[in-house]
Amino acid sequence: MVSAYPACFFKEETGYTVVFPDLNWLSTCGETLEEAFAMAIDCLAGYLYTCEKEDIVFPSPSQMEKVNLEGIAEQLEISVKESFINIVSVCRRL
Repeated sequence: MVSAYPACFFKEETGYTVVFPDLNWLSTCGETLEEAFAMAIDCLAGYLYTCEKEDIVFPSPSQMEKVNLEGIAEQLEISVKESFINIVSVCRRL
């Protein structure tokens, strides 16, 4: 089964911060965009695995167009410049 969630990627001085707003603001980072994507996949997989192991129900993903990138950046007090939203997906065993 594939799980896919929107993630907000924010360019910062030292790399990228990645935030999953649907998952209690789960976040990770990477020094490069490629590393940030890899870390986002690992972060999402770990979160969903833990939820399944502990019988925690995780929320359904939001539609990407409903994620407010500017509002999230404002709450985190970071720049929206060079930021974007992308879907991050992982395969889970049933």
